[in-house]
Order: sequence, then structure tokens, then C-alpha cells
Amino acid sequence: MEPYDFLLNTIQEAGKLLLQKRDLGFETLAKDGDPKNVVTSVDMAVNEFIIGEIRREFPSHDIYSEEGGGSEGAKEFFWTIDPIDGSANFARSIPHFAISIGLLQNGEPFLGAVFNPVTSELFSFKKDGGAFLNGKQIFVSKITDLSKSYVFFHAGRKNELHEWGGKSYAALLEHARKTQNFAGSSLDTCFVAAGRTEANVYGTLSTLDIAAAIGILKEAGGIIANEKGEEISYSKEPQKIFMANNREILDQLLKIL
Repeated sequence: MEPYDFLLNTIQEAGKLLLQKRDLGFETLAKDGDPKNVVTSVDMAVNEFIIGEIRREFPSHDIYSEEGGGSEGAKEFFWTIDPIDGSANFARSIPHFAISIGLLQNGEPFLGAVFNPVTSELFSFKKDGGAFLNGKQIFVSKITDLSKSYVFFHAGRKNELHEWGGKSYAALLEHARKTQNFAGSSLDTCFVAAGRTEANVYGTLSTLDIAAAIGILKEAGGIIANEKGEEISYSKEPQKIFMANNREILDQLLKIL
């Protein structure tokens, strides 16, 4: 099966499994002993399913998963998985969470999909082939003025970011039209790609976890950078990240934050 067809089929099957497991009841745990870092038994079940499907179809490929169980390496083709991006939302029945699966080639997103099984919204991309929502091509908005923009802002859980987070939130309240936090980084990124919001700002974000969503954003015409305005790296290590529909909005965000 072609990787893109495999990807879309697998992520939708994973979505069915997620809903089945949810309806049967599940356990919620604190990851690494941090009560603010939520993981559920459904994360684990969906993670195991996706890894198993990839290994059967593409046994020579490497795999990275936020929840473990992969085979991280340095091969040309490298899958990245987050079985439930937005586990805290999922655990509280807030329907803003998604399954994220991406395929990197030589360290850059090549294919990817983000699926919310509650809303049945399936975002996807092919490198140099466009970004799509349920098969229809999507693009970022054309707004270039921050005062007319919707911005998602998430400072993160680290104590050292609290002061920056407070000041940044206040600045966004002053300069942006709307400032919100939906707490689902993959979907938040796809919302910029679909023109629903103009920007996302994260105090800490593991870009490898949401490589699929970043690929969708780029194919839709968006931009992503670090706090210096430079190209980001794909890593499981947390980074401060700025996403925007265009350079004009990005520069305005970097100036005030």
C-alpha cells in the first residue's frame, strides 16, 4: 500500500479504536509523576495499534512515539506518533484532541495526518502536494495585522516560563483580536493551516510529536520559527515555538513577545 493511503486508513482505524476504548471506560495516570502531565490507558492502546500497523507494512522504517514502544533511529524514513495529542482534554471529555501520525524523510516531514475522531475532521498533507481537510485543499488566512488576528497561546507547565507567560498573555490581550488556549497542539496547528486562526505560540513544544501538523501548516502556506525567528528543528526536546499564517504576523508576535 502507498504510504499516504496507508496513513489515512490507519489513522481512521485508530480513531475507531480510540472511541471504542473511551466508551468502555479508561484509566487516567500522571506521566513521570507529574499530575499536570496526563496520559490514559487509551493512549497506550492506540499507540500499540499504530506501531503494530507500521511495523507490519513498513518493517524497515524507524518509529518514534511520544508514549514509547517505537524504534527510534536514523533511517531515511522515520514515523512519528502521538496517539492522543491533547490527552488532558480527552480525559475530561473535552472534544479537542487528535491522533497525529507523520512520516519524515531524511529528517523533514514527508507525509502526515491529524485526525479528531469526535468531529471526524481529518487533516493531511503530502510534501509539495498540498494540505487537506477531509480531502479538500486548505490554506492559511490572508490577515497581516495582529490586531485583527486570533492567536492561541500556551505558556507551558515549567515554573521558569510563568513570568514570561503572564507578560506575554497580557501583551496578546492588548495587541491581538482574540487570545485563546484550546490545549491541543496538533489541532491548534491545523487550525492555523485551515485559516481558522492566525497564530499559535508555545512556551514549550516537542516539535517531533506534532511533525505531521507542522507539515500540514507549511503546505497550507504557514510559517513556524523559534523565538529568534529562525527555522525550527525537529526534536523531542521542548522548544519555544511561534507559528503564523505569514511572516508579517510572525514578526509582530516576535516583537511584542
